[in-house]
Amino acid sequence: MVRVGILGASGYGGAELLRLLKAHPEVELVGFSSRKYEGRPLEAAWPQLWDGRLFAAQEEVLERAEVVFLALPNGLSMEIAPEALKAGKRVVDLSGDFRLPPEVYEAWYRIPHKSPDLYREAVYGLPELHREELKGARLVANPGCYVTAATLALAPLAAEGVLKGAFVVGLSGVSGAGREAEGTAFAEVSVMRRLHREGASDYFINGKPSRLKDIQRLFMDTGIGRMSYSFMVQGQIDQILSANPAERRYLFEEAAGITRYKAQRREALNKLSGVDANLARITDVVSEVGRQIASLRRQAAKALRYRRLRHRFTHLDLAWHAKQFGDRRAQVATLETDATACRADVAGLTDGLRDREAALLQTRARRAELAEQVQLAQQALFDLRTARENAENEARTSDLRSDDLASRLAEARREAQEAELQIAEYELRLRGSSDAKSTAAGSVSATDAAYREKTAQVEEAARQVVEAENRLRRARQDILVAEGEMTRARGDVTNLEVDLRGYQSRHVDLSDSLAQAKQDRVALEQRVTESGVVVTTRHGELQAARSAEQEATEKGRDLLNDFRALQQTISEQDRKVAKLSAQLGLLEQMQSRLEGFSEAAKAVLRGEFSEELRSGKASALADLVTVVDVSAAAALENILGAASEAVALDSAEFLPGIVAKMGERQLGRAVFQVEAPPASRAGSAAPGWLRPATSAVQAKAPEHARLVANLFDGCYVCPSLGDFIAWWRANPGFEFFLVATTDGDLVDRRGLVYAGKPRKAAANAGSGVFSRESEIRAVRASLESENDQLTTLNEKALGIQSAMDANELDVSAARDATQFAAQELSVAQADERSARQTLTAADDRIQREERQLAELDNAKSEALKRRDRAQETLTAKDAQVAELRATISSGEGQLESARAESDVRRNALGEARLAHAEQRQRLELVGRELADLESRRAEATARLNSRRIEAQQNEKLIAELKALAMSARETSARLAGEVEAASAQLNEQRLALAETDAAVESEDRVLSVDRDRLRVADTRLKGLEVSLAEQTSQCGFIVEKVQADHQLDVADVDWRLQLWLSDGEPEGISSFDDLEETDEEGSRPAPKAVARRGEPTAEDLAAMESADWPPLVREIADLRDRMAGMGSVNLVAVEEYSSLRDRHDFLTKQSDDLWKAKEELTKAIDELNQTSLKLFTDTFEQVRKNFKFTFERLFVGGAADLTMVQAEDPLESGIEIVAQPPGTKLRGITLLSGGQKTMTAVALLFAIYMVKPSPLCVLDELDAPLDDANVNRFTDIIREFTRFSQFVVITHNKRTVSAADAIFGATMQEKGVTRLFSMRFNKERDEAEPTQSGGGFTMAR
Repeated sequence: MVRVGILGASGYGGAELLRLLKAHPEVELVGFSSRKYEGRPLEAAWPQLWDGRLFAAQEEVLERAEVVFLALPNGLSMEIAPEALKAGKRVVDLSGDFRLPPEVYEAWYRIPHKSPDLYREAVYGLPELHREELKGARLVANPGCYVTAATLALAPLAAEGVLKGAFVVGLSGVSGAGREAEGTAFAEVSVMRRLHREGASDYFINGKPSRLKDIQRLFMDTGIGRMSYSFMVQGQIDQILSANPAERRYLFEEAAGITRYKAQRREALNKLSGVDANLARITDVVSEVGRQIASLRRQAAKALRYRRLRHRFTHLDLAWHAKQFGDRRAQVATLETDATACRADVAGLTDGLRDREAALLQTRARRAELAEQVQLAQQALFDLRTARENAENEARTSDLRSDDLASRLAEARREAQEAELQIAEYELRLRGSSDAKSTAAGSVSATDAAYREKTAQVEEAARQVVEAENRLRRARQDILVAEGEMTRARGDVTNLEVDLRGYQSRHVDLSDSLAQAKQDRVALEQRVTESGVVVTTRHGELQAARSAEQEATEKGRDLLNDFRALQQTISEQDRKVAKLSAQLGLLEQMQSRLEGFSEAAKAVLRGEFSEELRSGKASALADLVTVVDVSAAAALENILGAASEAVALDSAEFLPGIVAKMGERQLGRAVFQVEAPPASRAGSAAPGWLRPATSAVQAKAPEHARLVANLFDGCYVCPSLGDFIAWWRANPGFEFFLVATTDGDLVDRRGLVYAGKPRKAAANAGSGVFSRESEIRAVRASLESENDQLTTLNEKALGIQSAMDANELDVSAARDATQFAAQELSVAQADERSARQTLTAADDRIQREERQLAELDNAKSEALKRRDRAQETLTAKDAQVAELRATISSGEGQLESARAESDVRRNALGEARLAHAEQRQRLELVGRELADLESRRAEATARLNSRRIEAQQNEKLIAELKALAMSARETSARLAGEVEAASAQLNEQRLALAETDAAVESEDRVLSVDRDRLRVADTRLKGLEVSLAEQTSQCGFIVEKVQADHQLDVADVDWRLQLWLSDGEPEGISSFDDLEETDEEGSRPAPKAVARRGEPTAEDLAAMESADWPPLVREIADLRDRMAGMGSVNLVAVEEYSSLRDRHDFLTKQSDDLWKAKEELTKAIDELNQTSLKLFTDTFEQVRKNFKFTFERLFVGGAADLTMVQAEDPLESGIEIVAQPPGTKLRGITLLSGGQKTMTAVALLFAIYMVKPSPLCVLDELDAPLDDANVNRFTDIIREFTRFSQFVVITHNKRTVSAADAIFGATMQEKGVTRLFSMRFNKERDEAEPTQSGGGFTMAR
């Protein structure tokens, strides 16, 4: 065995290799591969080659095989062959890689040859020419089928030198080596449908995905298409004969070959409907374009108004819901407090009620126990009474049954005596009937021999009649077949003449269209030139407009930059002013609150000691002094120290009373200044840099001069601590009280130096009291200066804003001009592109129509040749029909003489059959009488035995019933005493239950009062909880509504801020201020918002507290209604306007094309109708004639016909079948028997076959309702038609199986194992032979 592998087994060549090598006795097929089907079963590619194995990988096949067949596309074999040869394999290549010399290969296939050395080693695979070389070859280049046939035919000529330098080239096929097929021109077709779980389907032709429409078109007019008459099953017979006449005509359309024409007509009608719909749509679109242009002029202003309304609505709605949310949350807190108190009251009442109910439950439990005892006693009493009654009833029933059985016993004894008498009578009659049966049997044997002799004579006469009929039938069939072929030839001639007329019409149309296209091209060239000039002009205008727009934009950008810089300066100045204002407010606030003073000093200054001061006056020391030199303020603060918080008194006499009051109120310490005599200073004079402290301050009023002088007496201010220490050391006689430096150091007369800077908090606390007034004056002066500067900047910004507004108008005008120029340029460019595209289309059209004219001429020439051949065929068939008619005339005379002889012999056979039947009938009567007597005797014997057994059983039952009645009466007497005792006990228990019921009723009345009190409290609690739930629900509703409408958490919304924002402008619409709002009829203009900049101040938010909400709520509803009433708003209207103007010309041209297409479609439909009418009429008449013949043939007589329901319209008329089998009256085909229907359908099928046979025919159990005689006729006519077609018959009838050439079946010789087999019948040797060794294959279930 040779191990063989195939690479590329999914192509046509691979499939043929699989089919041949699988059956080869000396080959072991070890594997096959395909890149497309790897890992999938063989039947996925080739269902007819079921194997059970999978497509293997290429490497796996190369490893297993000794000989490798390469059924691969060109270019792949040259890559794989070297590897296989290197591995020691022998290679047979089916591609063209090693057939041609490398230089010829590369020139022909345009692929570089990768293994030119192997070409010289390869042997051309023709054993007729290279047998010896092939025996030892490692690489065989196998030629194609066409080249093989041509080469072997031309080899003798080449050997003789007749052919010199000739090449044999064969090109065919549409698929192979796994390559996908294109189109539907197949030599061999495999159709597959794949069903998906969700119900969808995929269709494949030779493995290529296709549409169902492609498959239907492939099989159209072949007899095996979708409406096929070549596949007949039992149910289809009823469908053909029972269908209405209109549904039955598909068989005749398929036979006439007009199915394709009808499909084309249907497609043309669908296209015509589409053209009408497109025309209607184009008209609607043109009207719609006009309405859109008018509408877009108003939509921009409408969009701006909508945005303003939406902005105000959003902020007002948020403010209103946030305000409601806050109010309701306050109500929720109050309700929760009340509900908590009420729950405590309810809990107390519930506890008391629970104790009382527990006691009542115990009482009720005792009552339930007593009630249960009463119920049990009642049940016991009832049971006793029932048992007593049952015992009495049982005694009475036993007496009645005993009396009935006694009467039945007497009846059974009487019937037994009657059965004994009948048995004796039947035995006497049986002995007389046996003798009569023996005499009748002898007479039957004598008449049977005479009957068989007559039967043999009749069969011989019938055989002679059948032979004559067969000869005549074959002649008639041949003439009908010839007439069918004539009909097909006439149809071909008609089709070809129609095609020729169509070619002529199309030639004229194409010629006219080509001339018109050339004229149009000249005009289009002129249009392209003119369009180019217009584009150049418009381009220059656009450049100029863009330059002007750019200049205006640059100027606006500069102004905007200046404005932004100025705005930044204004913002900084604004912040500076705000900072100074805040600082001034803080200082004034600290001064008014007496910050820095002790509690005692604050009490004196507030006038809380008015009684002690009486007419006197107290003032803060800082209010009496003005700091002239601000740089010395820190030094003055250090000099004063705690005295900076001093309170100046007009007179010292008030001091004791004030101090006493301070002690009483425990206000702490305070510093007071009273008038003191001036001190005298002597000593060294101070240098210039050591200034007296009095030079840095000034009294606010003259009357306070002495007080200020005393305050700073002996105090000095110097710039440096070191300079003063050095100078003091040099002048020890210098008298002073305190010396302070501007850095904050302090030296007193005792030599104590307070050095270092104080902490920030301490410094602020100490300095604010004394120098606060001077600081306030300085801040106020700075604030006035900064406000003046801010005013100047604002005026400058207003000027720039005015310039920006004017520039914006200039930019808008320039932009409009640019947009207009761009639109004009776009229109011009579109015109130019359209002209160029139209010119290109015209060139393509000219080339296409010139090519179509050439193709049309070729097709017309070919059609003329085919028409001539069809006419020659028609002439030859006419002569054949005349010859066959002469043969039929002679055959009819021979048939009549044979039938007369057959009738004579059949009459003699009838007489013999009648005599034989009479003797057999007499014998059967005697036999039936004997059987009847035997049956009656057996019945009497069985009845006698049954009555005897019944009498014995009744005697036994009577004794048992008497004993049972006596026992039941004793039981009834015993139960009567027990019933009286149970009644007394029940009365006592009922009395105890009544007393317990009275106690329960009393407890219920007490509990009723407590329940009413609890119910009142609980009702109040529920009311509070309902109110709380309502408020909480309202809060939740507000939260959900705000979240749904605005995607915000209402808890985070400040309603004051939202109310303030509602008066502002929406973001991003400042550039649309120049748009004029054109309000719709009946609507109010959107409110003009206040121009706001920055964030709201505290005063702004506080002002929102006084908002009047009812008008605002009405405004919210009004805004919502106004937005809803605006309808749809187109926010992109500007972009849509530029594309509408150019559509009218395009739509007009499309409309003209559609009208022209409609005219062409109407003309094509008329031509299809004429062709279909002629083909259908001719085919129908021929099928009608054939049907009469086949019906008479199958029924051996009878009459049949085909009629059109509407003869005036053959293309739409239904077809009625008239059938009258021999020996029956004319009636509807629906009343025929199953066998008659089958034979009528078969007659119609073969009548169509005689006109147009199909390649194959499948008949599924059509012979099931037929008897043996009809089965013979059925198989005879199938055998005759095997000359024209192949038949696959599915049957269970042995006669049909015996008539076949080959059979395929299944058997189960072993349990659980199914064996498929096939067998061919050898008609010459009259024996069967298997189609292959082994007789098939096995398949385990």
